[in-house]
Amino acid sequence: MDLQLAFRVLWRFKILVAVGFVLACLLALLAMVRVHPGGSPFFSYRTQPQYESDTTVFVTVPGFWPGNVNFRTEHGPVPVDALRAFASLAPQFANSTDVMSQLAKSGPIHGTVSATQALAQDSSTLPVIMLSAIAPTAAGAHSLAERHLHAFQSWLRDNQNLVDTNPNTRIILKPEIGPTPAHLLAGRKKTKAILVFLATLVVFCGLAFLLENLHPRIRAVAEAPEENPADAEARTLTAYNTPASSQQPIGRKRSRRARRRA
Repeated sequence: MDLQLAFRVLWRFKILVAVGFVLACLLALLAMVRVHPGGSPFFSYRTQPQYESDTTVFVTVPGFWPGNVNFRTEHGPVPVDALRAFASLAPQFANSTDVMSQLAKSGPIHGTVSATQALAQDSSTLPVIMLSAIAPTAAGAHSLAERHLHAFQSWLRDNQNLVDTNPNTRIILKPEIGPTPAHLLAGRKKTKAILVFLATLVVFCGLAFLLENLHPRIRAVAEAPEENPADAEARTLTAYNTPASSQQPIGRKRSRRARRRA
């Protein structure tokens, strides 16, 4: 389609296109925010950014330092297999109902928490737990990570005290790294708003072209056919070879006829 003709059609129905543009902007805005009439705030985003704070926890026993090659403490050998087994169960323990109830006691839970067991480069399991907290704000993610770690540690101590576990053989959760400062995991997505804007604008532009077809007023100007170079050259040669007598002006021919009649 000729772009000039397309712009002329859109300009003819400029009011319709302008209404479509305003409506597209409004619908795109509503796709991103939620309106609360009479509430405070009046607008709120439909989707929130996601911030994440991580904590690396070492599953160990009292008096054990990882640099000890003998894997012993003053109380005896370190049960490394038992520490790895507990770390493998950490994802279930960290998200259990008891731990989440303990976490709720310290405040509302605005976000999600998770736990995974760390793996070595050879894919073998380690007695290390990776705790993660995700929240809509950086401060909220960091606070949630701290509270989740404390709730997990408190839950473990309470159960050890309940069964009267020997203090020298108790498993302890020692944070090695973190909770780290929260980093942006995912920002607000604008894909839906962009698609709504484009779809609405396309619909109104299509309606403008439909009205043009129903009530045509603008037609594309037909371009003059290009002259064949061979024909142009032949016409030039014909004019050059024509005798001068046959190319007399029309005015002279008329004057001679007039004299003969006279």
